[in-house]
Amino acid sequence: MLSTIQAKIERAKKHIHDLDVAIRTFCDSEPYTLGVEEKPKISHVAFYVRNVEPIPYEIPLTIGDAIHNLRSAFDHLNYQLIEAGGGTPKPNSTFPICKTAQHYASAIGQGEINKMRLGAEKLIRSIQPYETGDSTLWNIHALDRVDKHRLVLTVTMTTTAWGVDVLGNRFMFPLIVSGPLIADDELVNVPTRTVKGTGKENFKLGLDITFGQSEIVAGKPVLETLNRMADFASAIIPQFEPFLL
Repeated sequence: MLSTIQAKIERAKKHIHDLDVAIRTFCDSEPYTLGVEEKPKISHVAFYVRNVEPIPYEIPLTIGDAIHNLRSAFDHLNYQLIEAGGGTPKPNSTFPICKTAQHYASAIGQGEINKMRLGAEKLIRSIQPYETGDSTLWNIHALDRVDKHRLVLTVTMTTTAWGVDVLGNRFMFPLIVSGPLIADDELVNVPTRTVKGTGKENFKLGLDITFGQSEIVAGKPVLETLNRMADFASAIIPQFEPFLL
């Protein structure tokens, strides 16, 4: 019985793998144009963003698919826990994921928890964010809920580093302050002698994709966040196997 639930998690991991490829391909394509401004008084050259290519729709859409599969894995678990306890799940039955004890009490008040085998509810309660202090489960739920009511989740291309290519070798340096890549924003000031020694065309950026400011995990790297969610589900769901037998 657990195999069908784990299949949902594996499907989410497949989406995350595909997403990794899509993000690397997009970022490696250097989807930006840089401008320069001479600052002779301080012997530096300022690099700024002239324009930025839009993030392909496949990236936020794949994020939504991965999150939905993880949330569905918990809903499938809920359904099977009720059936294993001899109950009949309601058509809209979902696994309770609550941020506070008060919300959890309200969620289980609908009575379906009572249809599960003894001990299942204790385990469900023990993994709630208000018990563990870990918001991973809540983030899965919240992001899936947002994705159901919006065309796509918001994502942002973020600058993580700057560097130069020298004879085919790339030397990168982390940015002290990183943030979304926005047209007309100044990125970094580089000594004029460095630019003259390497060439303006060899100046490169390190990029990543993060969740947008409207999301509950705003600014968090997409791949790191999704992998954490998948690992969380992979570790938690097998703990319920004794209540499914």
